[in-house]
Amino acid sequence: MRIGMRTIKTALTAGIAMAIAAALHLDYWSLAGIVSMLMIATTTRATVRLALFQTVATVVGLVLAWGLFTWIPYAPLAFAVWLLLYIALSNLVDLQDTMIGSAVFVLPLLVVKPITVAILLNQLSVLVIAALTGLFFNLFMPNLTDQISFHVEGVEKELITVLRLQGTLLISGETSVEAQHTLWGHLSSLKQAINEGTAWTARHQANQLFDDNEYYAAYFEMRNNQYELLRQMQLLLDTRLAEMPQHQQMGRLLVDLTKRDRKNNPIPPVLAAIERLQDDLAAMSLPETRKQFAQQAAATSYLIFLRQMLRLKDAFDKIVASQNK
Repeated sequence: MRIGMRTIKTALTAGIAMAIAAALHLDYWSLAGIVSMLMIATTTRATVRLALFQTVATVVGLVLAWGLFTWIPYAPLAFAVWLLLYIALSNLVDLQDTMIGSAVFVLPLLVVKPITVAILLNQLSVLVIAALTGLFFNLFMPNLTDQISFHVEGVEKELITVLRLQGTLLISGETSVEAQHTLWGHLSSLKQAINEGTAWTARHQANQLFDDNEYYAAYFEMRNNQYELLRQMQLLLDTRLAEMPQHQQMGRLLVDLTKRDRKNNPIPPVLAAIERLQDDLAAMSLPETRKQFAQQAAATSYLIFLRQMLRLKDAFDKIVASQNK
């Protein structure tokens, strides 16, 4: 049997919330443990949101119960009317998740005669203890930067592999099905690493109350856009690789890119090399046949996609990365 961090936090939260409420000699102190368990959400931001909404909703529920339970002497009927009105109000403002927590604090009022301001304040005090205890323990969320960094490394590795393999295919002109399957497999792994990294990043951000650093979110968005361009580039290679003019020059350029020192930003010189290749293609004689036109168009499109892909990374380094150093 595995006991996770959330289970441990829930148990500690419930026990400590009840202990605090009991130490303050509050009536119905055990309710603090029940409600504190409801406050443990999957992320810190979700817990803050839940605690705020639950507090406001419970205040409204207590005021509503004060009037209804005083006016309707038969307890089952009074609670049924309260529940009907509370559900209607919570649906109106989209606070359905607060019903159980509010009902927990309202139910003791059915046996309290008369309902006084003191008992209402007692219930609110128990609620505040439960909410603050849940918030305190949910601030201790695990740091997910290690998992994010792991997927960053995976993205970088697969991206370099895809570029190197495309460059090798362009140089050799190989069009075998096995080579295509290998490349698409690495593209699939690249997409998976991007998706998983994006998910871990979203979870990490939801655990940060005051951290506005959007570096990883911007990073994975940039890589996802690059993936889409790489996918289009591979589709061109699947259909026109051996026929594309200057495919060997393009291949050598890609292989050279994967060997450059990435710390010193190799993109500007590669962009200049791409522009030279585009100029060479533009200087070629006009195609005389449909086949020649398709060949030149495929080479031109491939270079456009490659240039866009590199410019995305160049813009990211100059704008986002530099702002988050």
